[in-house]
Amino acid sequence: MTLPGAERVRAAARQCEGAGLLSEADLLYRVAADLELEDRARASSSLARVLLAAGARDAARKFVEEGSDPVLAAGMALEAHDFATARRQLDEARERDPFDPRTASARGRLSFFERRFSEAVGDLLEAALLRPDARADAVDARFLRAARVLAPADVPPWKEAAEMARRRLEERARRHSPEFRWPERFGPLIRGLISREAPVEGVLEAARRLSEIPALADLPDRALLHAVTAAEPRRVADRSMLYHAGERALEIYLVIAGGFELVRDTPVGPQTMGTAGPGDFLGEEAMVDAPRTCDARAEGASAVLGFTPDSLLEGEERAAWLRNMRRRLARRVATLNEQFESFFPGEKPVRPAQAGAAAPLPTPGEEISSAEKSRSLTSGGLSESDRYLFGAFADERHFPAEAEIFREGDPADAIYAVARGRVRISRQLSGGEEALTILGPGEIFGELAILDPESPGRSADARAHEDCVVLVLARERFEALERTDPEGCAELSALFVRLAARRAVETAERLARWRILAGPA
Repeated sequence: MTLPGAERVRAAARQCEGAGLLSEADLLYRVAADLELEDRARASSSLARVLLAAGARDAARKFVEEGSDPVLAAGMALEAHDFATARRQLDEARERDPFDPRTASARGRLSFFERRFSEAVGDLLEAALLRPDARADAVDARFLRAARVLAPADVPPWKEAAEMARRRLEERARRHSPEFRWPERFGPLIRGLISREAPVEGVLEAARRLSEIPALADLPDRALLHAVTAAEPRRVADRSMLYHAGERALEIYLVIAGGFELVRDTPVGPQTMGTAGPGDFLGEEAMVDAPRTCDARAEGASAVLGFTPDSLLEGEERAAWLRNMRRRLARRVATLNEQFESFFPGEKPVRPAQAGAAAPLPTPGEEISSAEKSRSLTSGGLSESDRYLFGAFADERHFPAEAEIFREGDPADAIYAVARGRVRISRQLSGGEEALTILGPGEIFGELAILDPESPGRSADARAHEDCVVLVLARERFEALERTDPEGCAELSALFVRLAARRAVETAERLARWRILAGPA
């Protein structure tokens, strides 16, 4: 298709050609060709942005390559872990337009991935100040807080860092307009990174009632106040449904009175998925954008607080809620796992003796790059920022084939992710080893170590199925980080909450399939 601007220039070229002005006609034909290429490139970039917004990344790739948007092209290079290409494209984009928030945001994320945390913070704050509302978007805010945890000595206080970013923008603007002064409008940005505004009056009594629930007793007053202002309260009559299996999940619920029975109807009969009482969360599918796995039916008159996933996890007080939520969800996962015992009557696990148990045998190996760590986690269901966050905090260990990583009954002291090779999860039953699953790159295991410190120990064996590399995040390290900077560590804690929610959803679906395989109860 010939585009209108190019066609008009081409028509003028034909007129010159008819008049014998051949050199002028040739020049106009060249201009028409350039215009056509430029217009097509803009159109391709526009279509690529639409496809990316719709989540069609593979379809968008062709149009990104044909387009003229260097930020989109840099994003594709970043996704392919081609950091050098991404850096070159973003440098060119900033040279062309030094006040494009998309360029600043992409540069900040790239710097984070390259572990240049001070530069990352500077670019991400510039991106926020360039936006109309002067706020960091949700993903940029996650990178900002994570950078502070990973390099606290390199990241100044938020107000100081924002002022530095403002001055840099002002200096660039003054190259074009010497009298220009960049407005000091970083108040909303700082508040968004530090805390929410104080809650309105009239919620103290509701917060006091929450504090009387034993499961919430360790939460600070500020966290309780936030909950009652951010949530929508709901009452559910006895035997009424809070939600049904298969429905779209928009909220996660905190039970504050009464209780709920969780049941999945299957063609061969109902499958119990557990119960939820005061202080428990249910509806965790909303945390991972999955449909409801079961019905939630009130047992007696009940009440809940309904949260959108984002509303519960905003502000400084979110750190306390994250700690509470990941433990409650971990116990829900443990309860779901216990349901599998009903499918193996008489088969009790044979726990290995702990005295003299063989220790893991990690072996030396070539260190893998942060880019490979991220790539290795791609299939694990984590977002790009989650993958880099986990890789930045975790250490790597190399295990030869058949080496024990941990044994059933061992203390749960670390969470693992497979970076290379495969890991076998199994249990020792009376008939010998029973393999439960074989995990490949990107898959996470041993998560209860961090999700629930009170877990009694490993529930299965983990062994290198072949030579493998695993990423290891020790609970002790995570807890030390959380104690020293709970807000800065909240992004990693949020990752574990999403992981616990995903495990609960997966386990519930697996239970329903086993019920069907087992036949009528």
